[in-house]
Amino acid sequence: MKIPESIILIFLLAPLCSQAQNQHDSAKVHFSLHGYVKDMPSLSFKNFFDSVNTLNIFHNRMRAAVEFPKNFSVHAELRNRFFSGSQLKNTPGFADGLEKDDGLVDMSFVPVSGDSYAWHLNIDRLYANWNNEHWDITAGRQRINWGVHTVWNPNDIFNAYNYLDFDYEERPGSDALRIQYTTTGMHTMEAAWRFGKNKYDQTAALMYKFNMHEYDVQLLGGIMKNDVVLGTGLAGNAGNAGLKGEITWFHPRTNEFDSTDAVSMTIGIDYTNRKNWYFNGSYLLLTGGSNNADVKALELLGTASAKNLVPFRHTFFMMANRTVNPLLTAGLSYMYAPGGKNYLIFFPTLSYSIGANTDLSFYAQSFWGKSDQSYKAMGTALYTRIKWSF
Repeated sequence: MKIPESIILIFLLAPLCSQAQNQHDSAKVHFSLHGYVKDMPSLSFKNFFDSVNTLNIFHNRMRAAVEFPKNFSVHAELRNRFFSGSQLKNTPGFADGLEKDDGLVDMSFVPVSGDSYAWHLNIDRLYANWNNEHWDITAGRQRINWGVHTVWNPNDIFNAYNYLDFDYEERPGSDALRIQYTTTGMHTMEAAWRFGKNKYDQTAALMYKFNMHEYDVQLLGGIMKNDVVLGTGLAGNAGNAGLKGEITWFHPRTNEFDSTDAVSMTIGIDYTNRKNWYFNGSYLLLTGGSNNADVKALELLGTASAKNLVPFRHTFFMMANRTVNPLLTAGLSYMYAPGGKNYLIFFPTLSYSIGANTDLSFYAQSFWGKSDQSYKAMGTALYTRIKWSF
């Protein structure tokens, strides 16, 4: 089912509505329109600039909101991206992959595409919200973030994300209903239901949050597609460092899909010193993964789920970032999967504020695997991104 074109008019009419609101303040209906524009050219290649591909992504995001009296609001957000470059020509089905929408309602469109270009429109937020002192109810396409860990989120059973997909800051959403109730003692009970196209394409769960011995703790249980899930997460401090962890157990609802029990678990420590250095060390265990599998670089950039965050059974992560000055930040991260090919992923970043609401950033992702007792490059990508927010 395609969304009517009138939905997109929300983003076009919001500025006019905002002007009307200034003239009729007594109506107590407030409109807002925000977003950003960014352009990101990139080069990707195999070992020593073999098979070089180019890709440019021009990206405009629009965020529209209408706030009504009595704490009721409607929100819509649109991703508008234009892809061009040789990578499209050398990636069969590139445009078809963009148009795919896993939600109950298809809100992803590719109006125009060719051998080396594609225009993609995606409404990834469209929801209504009502709240008061204790209740918060949201219905529609929304982000349900149940994760607490910085890098991986086994508790994020509704819309897990891939850490390596750095250009999607907002992260995926779900077509869902979420109800939250917070007590006066700051305990929170939450129920959420992600609608699906059939009984094995739905996620429904309950979560209870509380504080114990200065740690924020959460307990969750429910179903995620074909699995019954139970999980817990915590976040607090270990001395001067932060400690975060999550674990989720997946048990097949039926034997129809030939699946088995699986555990997804992560734990990490982060620390910021007085010289503006930030460090993070984390470990991920996926009992359904394998460190001996032959993994391609593109597979590591694919869609993730709470059960399959990466292809590996054991993965380690290290990060070091430094705020050099208020305008400049630099960092280096890497992932390591021991055994088999001893996969390594390097991820350096550099970001500089060049003006009001404007940032210039540089990224690289380099994938390596061990072969014949020596490491060989599986693929490297270099990115430059300029972003203006409004």
